[in-house]
Amino acid sequence: MRLYRGFGALPAGFGPAVVAMGNFDGVHRGHRAVIDGTLASARSRGVLATIVTFHPHPLRILAPSRAPVLIQSLEDRLACLDASGVDAVVLVPFTRLLAGVEAEAFVRDFLVDRLRCVELRVGGDARFGHARTGDVELLRRYAATGAFALNVADAVVEQGVRASSSEIRRRVLAGDMDGAREMLGRPFSLAGEVVTGAARGRRLGFPTANLLPDAAIRPAPGIYAAMASAPGVRAPAAVHVGPVPTFNVVSPMVEAHLLDFQGDLLGARLRLDFRARLRDVVRFADVDDLKRQIAVDVQRTREALDDSR
Repeated sequence: MRLYRGFGALPAGFGPAVVAMGNFDGVHRGHRAVIDGTLASARSRGVLATIVTFHPHPLRILAPSRAPVLIQSLEDRLACLDASGVDAVVLVPFTRLLAGVEAEAFVRDFLVDRLRCVELRVGGDARFGHARTGDVELLRRYAATGAFALNVADAVVEQGVRASSSEIRRRVLAGDMDGAREMLGRPFSLAGEVVTGAARGRRLGFPTANLLPDAAIRPAPGIYAAMASAPGVRAPAAVHVGPVPTFNVVSPMVEAHLLDFQGDLLGARLRLDFRARLRDVVRFADVDDLKRQIAVDVQRTREALDDSR
């Protein structure tokens, strides 16, 4: 996959291309339907399968108070798009200048002239251009002129609910890992650097890797079963997300105890694929009660991971 950071980075003569356009936060089942259709059409036409996506999220610039917490870091989004098999991704920096471009100029200057788009694929809720005046109806008018073919993807529905980034956020924030996985098509994950912690877990006999996640979203406070992976390491993990009331720690933490692992992950990049929520975060009467419960959590993690493999 070739990554172009903005329309201005495209080489002269780029394309022709079948283009899918959107934010693609989470690269969930709905997004994959659009991407898979883009790939199939591009291959049949003998042109480039190209994704146009934006960073940061437009609302982060236009209305920060309404901007959603993102499901993925930018790095993870690009990795998912790369894994999908597309030929190119145009990562467009979203700025107020871009937001001021009239919708018809956006289509003409960027999609038609820069990308040489022969087919455009979008979701039914696509919005772009000044004051978000660009929509599916405007695209249909352009398509009717023969500028390009237009494909508006049908919604992907899981158990009666439309797959969407907002619904996945709701499920993650509620701790519903099964529900999030249904819509993502894979486990919800957090990734980031392992940083120095307070070593409380080590003193309890259950050393933890303290994760500083890249993405803003966190699952609901609780204890989770996850699969942890780092360079040269893959192991089940019991994961604590949230405050640590037994030790009067109010700041939320993400701490992973990797089962049957001996080693130091400090500074490494760690990924946690969440499989199940085991219980709430609670305050224990004393350290011995906490240790007994952690032992139970570890056993339940083994069972959860065995069942999900």
